[in-house]
Amino acid sequence: MTGILEHRSKAATLYIITAMAAIIALSACDTGQPDMPADDNEVMLTLRLSLPETEPDAATRAITSKEESAIDVAQLKVLVFKAAGATETFSYEAPQVLLQGGKYTVTLKQSRAGEKYRLVVIANAGNKLPIIPENTSKNDALKMITFGAGGKWNATGTTNYTRFPMWGETAATQVISSATSLGTITLLRALARIDVGCALSGETAAGVNGFTLKSVSVYRTKNKGYAAPVNGGTITGNVVANVSIPPDAGTNGALTYTCTDGKSLIRTIYTAETPQGSNKDNNVCLVVGGTYAGSTNYYRVDLTTGGNYIPIKRNCRYIVNIKAVSNAGYTTEAAALTGDKTLVIATSVSAEAWGGQTVTGSGTITLP
Repeated sequence: MTGILEHRSKAATLYIITAMAAIIALSACDTGQPDMPADDNEVMLTLRLSLPETEPDAATRAITSKEESAIDVAQLKVLVFKAAGATETFSYEAPQVLLQGGKYTVTLKQSRAGEKYRLVVIANAGNKLPIIPENTSKNDALKMITFGAGGKWNATGTTNYTRFPMWGETAATQVISSATSLGTITLLRALARIDVGCALSGETAAGVNGFTLKSVSVYRTKNKGYAAPVNGGTITGNVVANVSIPPDAGTNGALTYTCTDGKSLIRTIYTAETPQGSNKDNNVCLVVGGTYAGSTNYYRVDLTTGGNYIPIKRNCRYIVNIKAVSNAGYTTEAAALTGDKTLVIATSVSAEAWGGQTVTGSGTITLP
């Protein structure tokens, strides 16, 4: 069997343009956070969301790129952190983000002399965030914002799906005033996406001779995640250096997805970040089921690069491309999961952000 495995990062871009407000009466919602300091000088910011297009949407997908990038305005939060040298502490949550005339608007307090702030945007992590005590460090504050990922992520269809948690922040601390240009905030999805297909080209699967894809089971993903990459380290090309896992995150059982077209599962499998394992018994893996030579067979797929197991990172797309099947697999999924015999297949593993970051590696698939 030959195959190809890729992961590509996906990001949503949030453009912020400042404009001076004549004092605007916004009906503040109850965030539960420290109140925004009262001041006669406020700045209204217009948030223009520009969400990237990916591949053309195929009819067989559960959801489309539109749903992958959708933001619920009721769950769009702006947290403001005050900077003092290298230290940043929580100041307040903007009282409300409104959608008016096709534009998102938020009101912030202008800086007093010498004050600089960083804005953190959290999307789709709940209608109300946890109460963050004033002066909490930024990293500790963001560790308070988690989401559940137990079981299969709801991506059933365009009218029945759960929006993806996202995070982004201004690149630098700045004075907030009517003259401030905050630049661009890139939102990273907190989930990863796994696509599986036979003879995939882009997001279209041509199928392979003699094999019909029936199911894909994903093992050992985490059931909880952080909205922000609190331990992510350097972010290059929208790819975090490290995964961020809540200490109380558990492990999901097998998550099984049924293939209806016999060729692919695209925009169906979404998972929270999951750390790198040390062996085949504790790393994330797939068990692919399908019809071969008239019988149902199962094949284990391990995600590796350079011979090493890899973590599942946020905002990345992992592609398992089945190019050919020429051997019978295991007769049960359990046997495929625990089987010891492996066949190294010709694969490539790449991490491609929209900016083009690339690495290479290999994958393995377990056969009898």
